[in-house]
Amino acid sequence: MVRKNRVSRFVAIAGFAAIAVLIGIMVMLQVSNAQNDEFKQKWNGIALDSIALTREYQAEEGKWKAGQYDNATMAGIVDKYMPRYQSLIDRSNALETPERYTEARSLLVKAIQTEKDSNEHFKAYLLTGDKTEYQKTLDLFSLSLNYSAQADAAIKEAG
Repeated sequence: MVRKNRVSRFVAIAGFAAIAVLIGIMVMLQVSNAQNDEFKQKWNGIALDSIALTREYQAEEGKWKAGQYDNATMAGIVDKYMPRYQSLIDRSNALETPERYTEARSLLVKAIQTEKDSNEHFKAYLLTGDKTEYQKTLDLFSLSLNYSAQADAAIKEAG
């Protein structure tokens, strides 16, 4: 009878331990899902802010192309946008990133940084008239778009 009580106690304790392990696993999965969701929301926010900034900047560049701004004025406008691009880069780098999303975050940072670099070369073109600077502008902007598309694909692939 004593042995039967010990076996029953052991079975009960093992059962409670198994339940505790299952609950722990479920909690860990929920926390992981919450972290993934939070990352994706913040990543999407940065991506949308980046798109809005690009559109806003390109509207200013359109005014330059239309002759509303001279080169010096446009160069000053480029300078005003640089901190905003840097802020997006800093926000991206500060994201707590689950391992499965590191490539997507890295590509987002590259896209924003490359666009910023493109604008810096555009400013150099505005101030010097050096056509190679303008070509660098175009090449870097194209590369930025490529990184952006890769970032979108990476975030979708990671789930």
